[in-house]
Amino acid sequence: MKKFKLETAFDEDFCLLGIVSDESDYRLCWLLNQVLGTDFLKLDDLVLYHRKLEIDQVFSIFAYGDEESLVTYRIISNRAAEGCFLDEVRNLDYLVHIQGEISDDQINRFLQGVAAIPGVRMCVPVELNKIRNKERLLLW
Repeated sequence: MKKFKLETAFDEDFCLLGIVSDESDYRLCWLLNQVLGTDFLKLDDLVLYHRKLEIDQVFSIFAYGDEESLVTYRIISNRAAEGCFLDEVRNLDYLVHIQGEISDDQINRFLQGVAAIPGVRMCVPVELNKIRNKERLLLW
C-alpha cells in the first residue's frame, strides 16, 4: 500500500521566547501581571497524546491579548509530569508565544521586564529553526 505524508507549510509570523524560572505557572503569570501590567488568564489545559510513550501529556496555558496593539501573548508550561512540550528546548520551563505586529523594541522591553522578576533566572529568544516539531506550536 502506498503511503502519503501530509506536509504543512509553516509560516513564522510570531516570536517565541523561553523562560527559566522556579515559580509555578500561576505565580509566574501573576508576577508578570504585576510587573508588566498585563492580564494573563488561565485557559483550559492542552492535552496531547504522545505516540511513542502512548500517554497523554497535559500542559497549562495562560493568555493575554493586548487590544490596543492587537498582539496576543500565550504562555505554556514546557514541562509536564509526562515529558516536555518541545524536547529541543527541555532546559526551558515556560514558552512565550507572541503573535501580532510587534517590534524588536517591544520584544526587548518584554524580555527585560520578565528578567526583572525575582523568580525568573533567564528569559531568551528561541531559535525556531532548531525546533523539529513546529506543528506543536500551531496547537495553542
